[in-house]
Amino acid sequence: MASYQVNCIDKPKASSTHEQITRIGYYESLDRPRVVISVAEAIARIEVNSQAFYVSTERGKTYLTIVKPENGKKHLKSLADKSGIDNLLTLEEV
Repeated sequence: MASYQVNCIDKPKASSTHEQITRIGYYESLDRPRVVISVAEAIARIEVNSQAFYVSTERGKTYLTIVKPENGKKHLKSLADKSGIDNLLTLEEV
């Protein structure tokens, strides 16, 4: 399974602290310097185990996981590390 470092995110309003991320960006290869895909596409790739995505932190890689709320839409978040924050939300905007 290929894994990619997520280096940017997109939200409907960049300054919003409560809106969900709609897209993530990552570097795939030298030929494709930045790829931006929807969160739905990233979730689909994770669910079929074809790709994994992670955020680089001071402590190493923190992988993204799918959150499936009972009454809501699936979304992504980084697995918890000792920082106590969702490292995905610390990335720059697309």
